[in-house]
Amino acid sequence: MKYPLSIAAIIAGRFSSFIRPPQKTEVETNVTLKNAPPAPKDEVEPSPRAGLVWSPGFWNYVGGWYVWEAGHWELERTNQLYLKPGWQKVIRGWQLQRGEWRVTSVSFVKKGAAGKDQDSSPEPHYDPLAAFR
Repeated sequence: MKYPLSIAAIIAGRFSSFIRPPQKTEVETNVTLKNAPPAPKDEVEPSPRAGLVWSPGFWNYVGGWYVWEAGHWELERTNQLYLKPGWQKVIRGWQLQRGEWRVTSVSFVKKGAAGKDQDSSPEPHYDPLAAFR
């Protein structure tokens, strides 16, 4: 009884090499189309919440189809501004602008560079066993 099962397992192992794993779909970063996208769906914008930014829903373009991406909350980031997603009219048609964060202040970059120049002392060494000594 064990032999037929073993033979079936060997045969299945031989033919499994013919099956390709599913390919990951790559998201196109710069989508420009000649035709206008569908009208946005009516979506109720929730009341503001502390530490969160609302990203409204939009029609995404995936594999030649328009797919509705529902609105969602994004965590607020310091010194950054959230650009909401949507379609914008350009010279050659309509361009998809996905939601993204943009830096509004470069003060943290200046502080980091200035701090390295002024501080010549070595950084403290991390000792994971210091609490046990």
